[in-house]
Amino acid sequence: MSSILHLPRSRHFNPRVPLAGLGDGVTCVDAAADTAQTYSEPAEAGAGSDASDQPDQPSRIKVDGINYVTFPRGIQNWENIDQDNYVLLGAIGTTVTIISYVVPPGRNAIIYKVANNFVGGGWVEGTGDVIWRILVDGSPPPGAVSYDTLLASLGNPASPTEIPGFRVFENQVLTLVALNNPAGPDGGVVVAGQRVGARFVGWNYPTDIEASDIWL
Repeated sequence: MSSILHLPRSRHFNPRVPLAGLGDGVTCVDAAADTAQTYSEPAEAGAGSDASDQPDQPSRIKVDGINYVTFPRGIQNWENIDQDNYVLLGAIGTTVTIISYVVPPGRNAIIYKVANNFVGGGWVEGTGDVIWRILVDGSPPPGAVSYDTLLASLGNPASPTEIPGFRVFENQVLTLVALNNPAGPDGGVVVAGQRVGARFVGWNYPTDIEASDIWL
């Protein structure tokens, strides 16, 4: 199996910086004003007030409202992400990878629906005998660490659960794994052909529309 090259990063992701304006304004799904806008960088201090004296300024998409998590209106060249898979449950004490998705170079991504489930006998939901984890480069996603220890199903892959959403960045590896947990109340699940499933739903977009201060 070929190894995955991770580009080095000298800075750390700031989860509180919005996606190019996924911002402070929250709009409902059907709001009439829920439209994309473009804007220009402000003129430098001391510049003349006559617009005709100002050089053309580059504009970029500014996305207002949380509705854009679920559908990227106004963003050009976005691409759908829909990953689902089932694998056999691993032996007690082992972890299996259900999904592994690498964000392409030059793209960042938003995940807004997830699913994880168990098919077969010997497991009681919520006990912790099976633990699912959503990881980015082997660690919980910044700003979404509550998905590090999932004790119950978030819906089967045919009907994933919508979540607040989190971002993943170019060349990062997004995984959903399942641990057959020996520390569970029943000491894990005795393997007998059971399967664990998962799904990620979201979209990716060009990195050049990302807010410039996304990295600290």
